[in-house]
Amino acid sequence: MDASIRMVRAAMKGLLLVMFLGILMMWVMMPTNTYREKWRVKISDKVSNSTYLGTSGLNILIWTFPMLFISVLGSLYLHLGKKLNNNDVSQCSDDGEGHRRAATWKKPVLVKGPLGIVTGTELAFLIMFIALLVWSLSTDLHNNFANITQFAQQGQRIWVEKLKITALYLGVVGNICLAFLFFPVARGSSVLPLLGLTSEGSIKYHIWLGHMVMAIFTAHGFGFILAWSIDHQFSEVQ
Repeated sequence: MDASIRMVRAAMKGLLLVMFLGILMMWVMMPTNTYREKWRVKISDKVSNSTYLGTSGLNILIWTFPMLFISVLGSLYLHLGKKLNNNDVSQCSDDGEGHRRAATWKKPVLVKGPLGIVTGTELAFLIMFIALLVWSLSTDLHNNFANITQFAQQGQRIWVEKLKITALYLGVVGNICLAFLFFPVARGSSVLPLLGLTSEGSIKYHIWLGHMVMAIFTAHGFGFILAWSIDHQFSEVQ
């Protein structure tokens, strides 16, 4: 019985990993022209006329459904895990090396500083998340700055338009932080236990994301205020 459960859990774990990597790939591809001009158009054509998904089908299919699927499958995975014999000596011996490697990553690498006590795993994921934000912003700016010469032909100042574009896509990057903001504090979540986390122990991730959100959206708003004041457009703001 335990062997069958382990096989099912292994299959679930593989599927969850594939879904997780797929979500990461979509976040990485989102700011690129390949996604916006090819993938998004093709997917939108197929789901926009759907009876069940409607006009919001694209966002539901790409961003909402995968997380719901992971949550449901994660619940089943954790439920099956409770049925396993925790005192299985052979399982413990087989996983001993893996546990030792995992313990190495869980050792604190930063003790003093504004982030508090940070383990190697946390630091690695934090660096990867910041890299995602930088990638998204830099790709958006690169794609939009390439077409900014049209503003010069209209007699507008290019640097002001660049400021507006930068402020706009700072808001887009802030939305990425918002998408992850409440995952760490969701009580009863089936996603956090898959990562070996609890809602109480993940509060600091919520705080980190909250600081990022505040900093990014402050820069987003300040950029637009500065651009509007230079162009004397405050009277047009409704």
